[in-house]
Amino acid sequence: MEILIGILCGLVLSLFFSFGPGFFGLIQNSINYGFRKGVAFEIGINASDIFMVAMMLTLLKDVELGPLLHNPWVASIAGAAMITLGLFMLLRKPSIKREGGRIKFVGIPRSRELIVQGFALNTINPGVWLYWISLVSLISGEFSLSVGDRYTFFLSLLLAELAGGILKCRLASLIQNRVSIRTTAVINRITGCFVIGVGVFLIVSMLIAQSHPERESKEPAENAAQIIHRIHTMGKDTAEKNGVDTLYLE
Repeated sequence: MEILIGILCGLVLSLFFSFGPGFFGLIQNSINYGFRKGVAFEIGINASDIFMVAMMLTLLKDVELGPLLHNPWVASIAGAAMITLGLFMLLRKPSIKREGGRIKFVGIPRSRELIVQGFALNTINPGVWLYWISLVSLISGEFSLSVGDRYTFFLSLLLAELAGGILKCRLASLIQNRVSIRTTAVINRITGCFVIGVGVFLIVSMLIAQSHPERESKEPAENAAQIIHRIHTMGKDTAEKNGVDTLYLE
């Protein structure tokens, strides 16, 4: 049952809650370089997610990461890193030519380079860390799962998220041969500007938080956590109606 619920949660979160810098980078690479290169970028993002969740379930399970990630220095360094990466995306001008009516990129990055880029973009974003902190805390705190069931749930969720990301790559790559060179340049600029905007937002939001400490910040991934709670509850209710042993769900 934990596998099924994890897969369902992963697909829902991947398709409806993953619209940060990683999403725009995924779409950009899928349109520019094709399906396989987009998948390579998604593998980097997913590897980053696996790394974070594994750290929180093992080495960092007793560490309060929330205050650390809200530290102004952490936000400033992460913001500066994202601005730098966004500028690289914005200013990089790939060589493009047409062959037989199709756009062809010259000097396409290797798959391992895109894997590293996806991993780095996802890992330096404090918002992603806070997102997983919320979900791991919810599963570990509200649901009395055994250690094995907890690992099974998150492994299923992460693999389902990878499947959802690959689906996005496929859909984006379908329009690769239907976009003009000008449209491709616009997509690259939008992606770079968005990543820069996220970096600026991280820095500005921390400055505002320091100036007005009385303001309460919203819990990260609150909506996503509610979705997981509802899906888990529905799964428990369904199992009970079918007469399945639900001790592991309580």
